[in-house]
Parts: sequence; structure tokens; C-alpha cells
Amino acid sequence: MFQANLQKLVGSFERGWKIPAAKLLGVSRPTLDRYLRLAAEGALEKIPRPIREMVGTDITESSDEAAAVTKSEVGSTEFDMVNLFAAGLSRLQEDIDHQGHIQSPYPEPLSRAFNLAAAFNIEHRTSYPTDLASLIRVAARPVFEWCSGYGGDEQGEAFIASRMIEDGEITPDCISMAGLSETDAEQAFYQTLMSVCTELGDELGQRLYSEWRRAVIENPVAESHAIFIAKYDVLRSNTTITKRLVDFFYERVPEIHAVNGKLALCPLTGTRLKKHGDQWATEMRDPAVAQHLRTYGPKWVEHTPATIELKRPVRVFWALPGWHELRLHDAVQALGCASLLWPDFDSVDLLVSQPSGRRFAVDVKDHISPISLSRTSGPDNRRRRHKRVIVIPDYLEDRLPQYKTLFHRARLSSLKEPEQIMTTAEFLNLLGEPA
Repeated sequence: MFQANLQKLVGSFERGWKIPAAKLLGVSRPTLDRYLRLAAEGALEKIPRPIREMVGTDITESSDEAAAVTKSEVGSTEFDMVNLFAAGLSRLQEDIDHQGHIQSPYPEPLSRAFNLAAAFNIEHRTSYPTDLASLIRVAARPVFEWCSGYGGDEQGEAFIASRMIEDGEITPDCISMAGLSETDAEQAFYQTLMSVCTELGDELGQRLYSEWRRAVIENPVAESHAIFIAKYDVLRSNTTITKRLVDFFYERVPEIHAVNGKLALCPLTGTRLKKHGDQWATEMRDPAVAQHLRTYGPKWVEHTPATIELKRPVRVFWALPGWHELRLHDAVQALGCASLLWPDFDSVDLLVSQPSGRRFAVDVKDHISPISLSRTSGPDNRRRRHKRVIVIPDYLEDRLPQYKTLFHRARLSSLKEPEQIMTTAEFLNLLGEPA
């Protein structure tokens, strides 16, 4: 009935009728084929209601089915749709990371997002993407350019200027947005680490926490589990826990990523490099890292079946920002100051003490957007004897000279407390000045 009614609407039963039918419904050909398949399987309830009504094949549903459709489609918002797009893109990125290509069928969040987009396009005369090619095009632009309604949600404000794809891969913000529709990936790893630290008690748990944080930063790619036992004292003393953490945080590196049996790593961060055309590219945004790679080339390591790599959310949220944290920690100590990493289970990134007695509670933030940073940072971990400072890598201000000004304005407009923010160079200069 669905197909017959649709063919009547477009006035054609001949070959090629799907092209005007997809145009009439405002969907792509793959989306139309999915609707036709669902109709043939008797699953009309999975086709967006506005599509069914337009075709003239709406159904009488049970109260439970009607409630489900209202909640998942008609009653959803642009905020839900974009987050589902983010979740779907994250799943596709996992396919590419593991198999080198996209799997079929599309992930369930992506199919739901395309259904929502088609429904919005009919109801509100929008032009949201309903196929993968158009999604990839808009995902490389800031969200506000193609879905201004996303910022209507309080959580959406933090990502309204975000891009979901950059340089052909999903962004950290895309992973965070996916966490608004599914389990928050970053939080899942943090909770896993905290659960094993709790088993050990406060003192030993804190030592393991700090050692594990350092271990994942220093070993985004590792030859095997054994490296963690060999290099880190607390991990070596708790082998069962260490194996649990490695199994949860890491995954095998597929052979498809090897070149003549070797892996190309970033010479500074140790993360696996990707080939863009005939050039190697690092996941680190800092131009100094990219310049070092161009000058010295990749670091090559043997690939074996035991080679493991941090899962993408851990690389994005812990390893890459952590590289800046470790560099600042070392620079602070080189100035003769004391520095403690990740105290109280990461209440702040560093506690810095000068010989003069001045103390700083430092959070290192590598947010590309000052607006996003202003909305995600807060005075949650104030310390009476420490001056709170947000430190950003120098390249962020080089890239956007108004970064700190925009940050302060965004804090003010959100009625949040002022925060002191400075670049790495400025903070180190401050430590070098007389108290």
C-alpha cells in the first residue's frame, strides 16, 4: 500500500519513479529505499508519521506504539537530532578505525537521525541532511550554520559553534555531543578508573590514578600489556587491576593500519599517524607538533598482533590534552617550583607552589572554542590557599588573538564568575617574576 500510494502521488509506475518520489518526500534515495523496505516488512510504525500521512498510509497504533512514535520522532527536537547525528558519526568512525571502511547497515542512531531530519523537513520546511553525503558536508560546518535550533537547549549552547568533522575525522566535540544521546564515553572511562581506585583506598588509589593517567599519555600506542608492568611501579604491584584497565582503555591495532609491518607514530605525542594524501598527519592540533613531524618524519615501530592503542575517546580527552599537562608540569619544575599532577583524583590538573609561598590551582584546557570553554569550566574546585588559573596552549591565542577576550565576554553573558585565563608562556613568565 505504501509503495502503491506513493507511485500514484508521483503519477508514475515506470522505471525511475523513485527519483521524483524521493524529491516529493524531501528525502534521499537510500532513505526512500529504507522506507520501502520497512513498509514491505510490515513495519510502518518505524517510518516517520509525517511521511506516512503524506503518502496516505498512516496506521492505527496501540497506545504504547503511538507514545513511542511521538517520543522518538514527532516529539523530538533539533537538539535530539543533532546529538543522534553525532552518535551515528562516532559509530561510523569506529568502523573506519577498526575495519578501514563503513559497515552496512548504518548504525541505529544515524538511521533515527535521518528519520527525524526527514520529519522536520516536512513539518517545518527545513533542509536537514537525510543521507550520509549531505550529513558529512554540513558536519564540517559549525552547528549554528545549519541547525540554529540546536542552541535552544541549555546543553546545546556549549556546542552551537562546534564542528562534528574536521580533517576527515570526528572531533572531540562530536564525541561529547554523542554522549548527550548515549552513554558519555569520557565519563565511562573515568568511572571505570575511579572504581578500581576506590578498591585500593584513598592513598594507594590516588597513586594508581596518577600513574595510570601518566601511562596513557606516555603510551597511546603500546607493544603489548607488558609495557605497563615494566615501566610503572604501582601498576606492576597490582597486575590484576592493570590488566582490567588495559583491556577497557585499549584495543588491538588492526593490521590494515600497518605499512610494511610497521606503524607510523607521531614523534612527540606517540599517537598513531594518519595518511592524508601523501602527507602524514597527527591528531594533535598544535602547529608546533605538526611542524616537528614535517621536520623529523614519523617514528616507526613494529606492528604485531599484540600491539594495542588507546580507544579514541581516551586519546581525545586524556592523552592529547594530557601531553600539554605533562609539558607544563615539567616546565614548572624546571623553574624550581613544586608541581603535583591530578591531586584528589583530578580535582585540578596541577597544584603549583613557588618557593615564595605563592600557590596556584591550574587547569590546562585545549578547547578550540573560547565560547565552549567558558560554558564548560567552572569554580567547582576552589582551594582557599591556591589561586585558580586556566592555562591554554600558546597556539590557541596565536590562532585566535581575541581568545581570552571572547572567553571573558562569554562568561559575563552567562552570568558566571570571572576566571583568570592565560597562555602557557604567560603562566611560566608569571612564575619567573618575583613574588
